[in-house]
Amino acid sequence: MSHTITQTKTVFSGKVALLSGLIIGAMLSGQAFANDFTPTEQASIDQHHEILADQQAQSDGAMINNQQQDFDADLEKAEDQFMNNICDDHGRAYDNATEVCYEK
Repeated sequence: MSHTITQTKTVFSGKVALLSGLIIGAMLSGQAFANDFTPTEQASIDQHHEILADQQAQSDGAMINNQQQDFDADLEKAEDQFMNNICDDHGRAYDNATEVCYEK
């Protein structure tokens, strides 16, 4: 039993390789020579960035205010619960309105 190996010969042209290399090089370096923005375009971009920065600052401020309000409400609730427990431990009742313990 004999095995024969067939070999396909591919002709590869050096000119095609050179042309392919030049095309790929031009594609990669083409972006390096992009035009700069005109003064009007740059002013528009700068204005857009300012608007985005203002909106982000307003959004951040609103989020911080909401978190602060939530924190304050949770803190007040925890303080009231703590005072209720302390007053109960000492046989007294806690009044939220006046924030004092009084005898039952």
